[in-house]
Amino acid sequence: MIATVWGFPLRDLLLGALAAITIGLGKTAIPGAGMLAVPLVAAVFDGRPTVGATLIILVIADLFAVRWYREHTRWDVLRSMVPWILAGYVAGAWFFIAIGSGGRTLDITMGAMILLMVVLQGLRMIRRSPARPPTTGASAFYGSTGGFATFVSNNAGPIINSHLLRLGLEKSELVGTAAWFYFGVNIAKFPIYAALGWWTGGGGFFTVEAGKFAIMMLPIVVLAVLVGRRLFHIVPTQAFVTIVLVLAAAASVKLLAGW
Repeated sequence: MIATVWGFPLRDLLLGALAAITIGLGKTAIPGAGMLAVPLVAAVFDGRPTVGATLIILVIADLFAVRWYREHTRWDVLRSMVPWILAGYVAGAWFFIAIGSGGRTLDITMGAMILLMVVLQGLRMIRRSPARPPTTGASAFYGSTGGFATFVSNNAGPIINSHLLRLGLEKSELVGTAAWFYFGVNIAKFPIYAALGWWTGGGGFFTVEAGKFAIMMLPIVVLAVLVGRRLFHIVPTQAFVTIVLVLAAAASVKLLAGW
């Protein structure tokens, strides 16, 4: 007989704990680490509850990040992206309306997007391009693609991080600006996801099981953000992110292959 806690096998709780740890570290110390969370949670749930459960955990970590790093936020960068993020949201909403509950379509889409994120993050680490001034074209591209990616899969980190690094932001500015970006877009998703779950086919995002799962992960994500804050100035970022990239790539292949 398989041991369970609140209806979840220990395997699922372990996957959730790993997801919560990467989310907490990604918000406070290792930008991009959270990309591993979505495929981990996708191994527990099918379809829309994957997105809903992950979102709840993300927002808890966001609350700590915006409180700690708010003084380093570049509001001028965020303001230029807002209309394009909304455009990405509209595309994401239509995507969920079109695919319904998702199933394999959502798994394939999330897998492809995560793999794309891995490639972008890898290129960002390899290339050492000089800083560039912000442009409308760059805001439109990164804002719309980032908005769509975060709406569909809660996973736009490498897109946004690539844009912020392209502008020459330092680590503290990158973390502070990204913190407010994610907090804003994640809070905005709650009513939209709720409406999509209520008015469209495919079921809800915030199911009872997704809520129970997120509640059990809250102490772990809080511990992870506290540890991440301690590690902010000392952690060997590149080595850790490399490990995350390899694991995320493997997880994305699993989603694409349907194993």
